Amino acid sequence: MPRQNVYLFVMPWRHYLRWSSCVMEEIIAQNRRPWHQIITLEDGDAVPDKIDEAIKTYDPMVVWGVGHGSPDVYTCECMARYLWVGSDRVELFRGRVVHLNSCYTARRLGPHLIERGALAYYGSRDPFWFYIGDPCCWPNSRAVRAVFLCEHQTIASLMSGKTTLEAHQDRLRRYEEEIEYWTVGPGKNHPHAPGIARILEIDMSIATFLGEETARPSPPLPRPIPIAPLLSTVFGGAVLAWSQYR
Repeated sequence: MPRQNVYLFVMPWRHYLRWSSCVMEEIIAQNRRPWHQIITLEDGDAVPDKIDEAIKTYDPMVVWGVGHGSPDVYTCECMARYLWVGSDRVELFRGRVVHLNSCYTARRLGPHLIERGALAYYGSRDPFWFYIGDPCCWPNSRAVRAVFLCEHQTIASLMSGKTTLEAHQDRLRRYEEEIEYWTVGPGKNHPHAPGIARILEIDMSIATFLGEETARPSPPLPRPIPIAPLLSTVFGGAVLAWSQYR
């Protein structure tokens, strides 16, 4: 049984994947809480054997990965094949929420994961586009971060306690907000604003969610009981008990 509040992040760097991984690092830093267990596999650690080991060791409820893909295949660092339709490895994803920031995987790999027992899947059914006009990991560049801030909203929402469907709805809403920023908002004067907006529109249109809608990988913590009402209840009970035995 996958463990709630446990997240595994597969973050390759090469072949232009660092752009996505950098923004995910930002998302994790902003949204992690003391009850979250975060496992990250970056750069040379984002390889098949280490991914398998992390899943078996930590049993994460959520597995997120960036990588180049095709309708049937997801690849990790250096475009090594990791997950494909019909592979035995698919069994590792039973009961888990999976987000593959990868081209095309929503066509066949995502549905296959669900058929074989994955709890939920997020991905893209066509090529996933992004802007590289500025260096990656440049925190001052909203242009290079824009599309990933939208796509990775799923993780931010899941970590905050939302359901899988709510996370997808937040993802689409974030795309809408970002498109507005680049078309009629402060970003409209950027020299590449029309192109950035078009990229956002495309990626929003291909954003796919499959599987269980009510799963909640990070349930909200119980609300604390205010001390004043609690004391009042205890005191009232004590008075009642005393009055009955006068």
